[in-house]
Amino acid sequence: MQYLVGGHNGAGRVNLSRDTVAAALKKARELLQEGYMDVRICTPRGQILLPDEFDKLEA
Repeated sequence: MQYLVGGHNGAGRVNLSRDTVAAALKKARELLQEGYMDVRICTPRGQILLPDEFDKLEA
């Protein structure tokens, strides 16, 4: 199962896949720290989560 992590900055959009929840959360938080906007995680079931919803994955 793959989690997709995406976001954009002035240079363009990035979409990355991660195998685990922990890896997806780590990459999403890294993108936020690097100034990326519109950072999202898409779960294997197609649910789209925004940064204020990331804690739902940790529960």
